[in-house]
Amino acid sequence: MASARIEAIGLSKSFAGTPLFADLSFSLGAGVLAVTGPNGSGKSTLLKIVAGLLRPTAGTVRIESEGRAFTADETRTAVGWSGPDLAFYPELDAVENLSFFRRASGFSAGDVLSRLDAVGLAQARQAVEHFSTGMKQRLRIAFAGLLDPAVLILDEPMSGLDSGGRAAVERVVASARTRGPVLLAATDVGELPEADQVLELVRRAS
Repeated sequence: MASARIEAIGLSKSFAGTPLFADLSFSLGAGVLAVTGPNGSGKSTLLKIVAGLLRPTAGTVRIESEGRAFTADETRTAVGWSGPDLAFYPELDAVENLSFFRRASGFSAGDVLSRLDAVGLAQARQAVEHFSTGMKQRLRIAFAGLLDPAVLILDEPMSGLDSGGRAAVERVVASARTRGPVLLAATDVGELPEADQVLELVRRAS
């Protein structure tokens, strides 16, 4: 299967008239793009725009394969995203949460245990409300890869993780980068797995 490709052209985003970033363009096939910059520079907003979770004030994002752009419905399942504000049903355990989200996306429950095993959560049977910060972060990474996405987008993927969790993220990214685009964001690029490209944002004066 041909690798997906992201084309972002002239992206701008403003909130209440205040520009966050303007005229950003990049392209990415199989490989990793690291987005870095200070707090408030728009890293999370940019990743959400690429993921289709926010609309840009101006500009376009095209995700395509073999020269054909994905439809909106295809994009929803072709992009796997995780970020600090991704929350789960606290009364359900990890398997129940991931099974629910797969079914809600129109897929069968599938083998979610292997996805949890990849991030070190295969033995976690308690409700998510009892998870530690690091366990919740591991679950977010598993969620991002839940539908075998063509594009993987991870915002602050190393946040709250111990060495084992960081190694799990490295493995997930290493596998995903051979299949398609991977976008990562962090304030410190040194916190992220090795990238093929780095996009540094700056905080604009209000």
